[in-house]
Amino acid sequence: MDEFLNFIKSGKLAPLKSWGTKWSLWPVHLVTACCGAELAHAFACGYDGERIGALNYGIARQTNLIIVEGAITRKMARVLKITWEQMPDPKFVIVMGACGLNGGVFWNGYNLVRPSEVVPVDFFIPGCPPTPEALLRGIRQLQKKLETGEAESSAYFYDLRLEKGKPPRRLPGVPKKISAAPSIVVNRPRKVDWAFGGELCEKLKVLRVESVAITGKNRIALKVSADKLREVAIELKKMGFDHVKSVNVVDVPGENKFIVEYHISSYSSKELMPVILNVFAEVPRNEAKIDSLSDLFPSADYMEREMQDFFGISFKGNPWKGKFLLAPDTPEFPLRKEFKLQEEIYVGD
Repeated sequence: MDEFLNFIKSGKLAPLKSWGTKWSLWPVHLVTACCGAELAHAFACGYDGERIGALNYGIARQTNLIIVEGAITRKMARVLKITWEQMPDPKFVIVMGACGLNGGVFWNGYNLVRPSEVVPVDFFIPGCPPTPEALLRGIRQLQKKLETGEAESSAYFYDLRLEKGKPPRRLPGVPKKISAAPSIVVNRPRKVDWAFGGELCEKLKVLRVESVAITGKNRIALKVSADKLREVAIELKKMGFDHVKSVNVVDVPGENKFIVEYHISSYSSKELMPVILNVFAEVPRNEAKIDSLSDLFPSADYMEREMQDFFGISFKGNPWKGKFLLAPDTPEFPLRKEFKLQEEIYVGD
């Protein structure tokens, strides 16, 4: 940033400040993805990044450089901003990897932000993955900027212009084939050596369920109708199942339905502790409503809010309305499969 450079380059002690900052870059590495492996390689014994005056440090308040390694999501953007604000001046930012530059393979995801939209970035290091040499090269360019006061790229590209009259060159298209989506089977039975599971299935069949199946050791799937979900959950609680481990939604647009799953287990019954019940129901996509179990199992509350955020399913009885985890400007219901992803556009000169 210009003000930081002005501070370093001004005053009688400017040469000393410039020299000291140049050889005292202590990066706090913001690892969000696989680029962290390249950073570790760059500072391991083979390349020894410390020999050029850069030393990784873990405390933001004692560093002057952030190396962003990988994708920054909307949730991580806040962490990046807070880390930046805690650092003393002068401070600088290097972003490495295709994900940090423009999202990488996740470029059209709803949840990606560019680090340059959150903090001022001094240098970008392209690549997927970028090499350890490229990272050290980026640090050297930052040192050169501190020394001279000007930022320069160390990568140069030829300006290739097409001859007049010739059609623009375009990347070849990828053959596309639309195939029927496979049916989703949650309760596929399996033969396992689990005597207690057979006994438990006989007890569960008494409940008002559509099907009961052992899907693995200590795993049972119960299909229930959406209007009977709450009744079945009450009976399961009486049997000793006392908490929900997770709530999940599967979008099946080809069959115009959502599959809502509750994974239920027990902390209070030693016999039931290893057992996980997958209690699932189907709801139509055009009327995505189902009874909440948050009053019976408080651990379900947080996860029901997540599913409401991502899929737009209304859990009747859960008082939460509105966005829970997602930023206010996040597209509505981003995990529904009709969410329109941004498409690549190729333009020739």
